[in-house]
Amino acid sequence: MATGYGIGAYNGPVDGFDVTPVEGLRSPVVIMAFTGWSDTGTVTTDVADRLVRAYSAQRFATVDPEDYYVFTDTRPTVRLDVNGVRELEWPRNELHYARLADAAHDIVIVSGAEPNLRWRTFAERLSEAVAACQPSLVCTLVARPAATPHTRPVPVTGSSADPALAAKFGLGRSLYQGPTGILGVIHDVLRRKYNAPLISLAAGVPHYLNTDENPPATLALLRALEPVIGLPPPLGDLEEQGVTFVQRVEEASQGDEQIAAYVRTLEEHYGEEEEIEDEGGPAELPSADDILRDVEDFLRGQGEP
Repeated sequence: MATGYGIGAYNGPVDGFDVTPVEGLRSPVVIMAFTGWSDTGTVTTDVADRLVRAYSAQRFATVDPEDYYVFTDTRPTVRLDVNGVRELEWPRNELHYARLADAAHDIVIVSGAEPNLRWRTFAERLSEAVAACQPSLVCTLVARPAATPHTRPVPVTGSSADPALAAKFGLGRSLYQGPTGILGVIHDVLRRKYNAPLISLAAGVPHYLNTDENPPATLALLRALEPVIGLPPPLGDLEEQGVTFVQRVEEASQGDEQIAAYVRTLEEHYGEEEEIEDEGGPAELPSADDILRDVEDFLRGQGEP
């Protein structure tokens, strides 16, 4: 489908990239997600993680974070393992592959944290590793703040610059102009250098819920991926988690007429077409910080249901 791929041999790290060649992939579909600019509430990287687990995907590439991060901005984290021993976890970027016997294509999953430094080098190296897999399609995932209420299904829009791909998957064409994230830079390299077939799917996350996770949005993106992957998505317990999430928001906002009025306003405009932005980024939205701070505090304080 695509032409112009340059397939090279990888022997150890190059600019922090350590890639092991993978032979025999069947025109894989590449799913790509990054935390940061394009990932409100870690929705897209949650999707990628679920795909890796569901398909028992094997890691074939890693990136040394030393070259690409300012650690005072993107800090490593400390966690306790099962034995209570503290472990240091650095920002990660990884590529996994899985052979899907029940689908027409195999799959490659790219997941990581948006870098702080050397974006051009990062995008060139990552694009080279992706192109070496000879993908039939590259699909980038975005979760962006949107004026949508939590009481309605999370909307997913899609876009592609390729009219044939747009028609095949029922997508629009992005007319966005403005600041972009690492996905925009990677899109540019894949398009210019490798003529890669590119599409993007974007979930519109309620902008007033600044939470670490959003199961309804993760569920919406996974369902939207079914025609892309060619298999029913691995939903697991996401439907139950989504119901519980909405119930918790309702519990937090119960009896507050300001919140109820604000949500009713969003419901009245639900489904109105928004400008598609295929590379992530903040939208121009009214501030609901003061109105819904109690909801955010409640959700952050509750942890897992």
